[in-house]
Amino acid sequence: MIEHSDLSFPVYQQLKKMILNGELKPGEKLLQEKLAQNLGISRTPLLKALQMLEFDYLVESIPRRGMFVKKLTEKEMMDIYDVREGIESVAVRLVTERIKSDQLETLRSLWEPFADKEDIDANEYRKVDEQFHALLLDYSQNEILNKTYSQSLIKGRIIQMGLQRPPKETIQEHLDLVAAIADGNANRAEKIIKHHIRKSKQLIVKNLKRLETSER
Repeated sequence: MIEHSDLSFPVYQQLKKMILNGELKPGEKLLQEKLAQNLGISRTPLLKALQMLEFDYLVESIPRRGMFVKKLTEKEMMDIYDVREGIESVAVRLVTERIKSDQLETLRSLWEPFADKEDIDANEYRKVDEQFHALLLDYSQNEILNKTYSQSLIKGRIIQMGLQRPPKETIQEHLDLVAAIADGNANRAEKIIKHHIRKSKQLIVKNLKRLETSER
């Protein structure tokens, strides 16, 4: 049971977590009575939470049908990756100019457990991938840029979409990016991050169709 003076916000956080970790799946109808009962709350804070999630583009209200976990279209997924490319391109340039030695070592150390491994645990790799890209925003030392990414629908949706390419294909790109940052080569770092994001973007439609086929 959730306990808080203003219930709507913790309910919003809990439901957002459930959507992003797949407990509530895209296209799934949100049964408000059941959700309220499971969370131990009344309908009022739940409705407020759902309104916040709708603003975040995570749920949608369909007239005469109810509230559903939003299922992104191919166009919307592409648009998210376009915005991601713009934000992270700016971030890596700033990181290259401003990074400290201990921060650089942190970026390097994230990938050490996967170095020269034949079999990489995709779930563990995904967690590190999320952490790595979040640190790039943090190390940019640009609060506005970081908040734009973290508090918008972009970060949540990218996490929800998961890895678009296998770890073996992307780990070298991450290592090359860290190397460019270490060399202070902002142009190369920006080129690598753009290539990294665009390659994943190219596979969105293919991966989406494969997912839809597996769910049938």
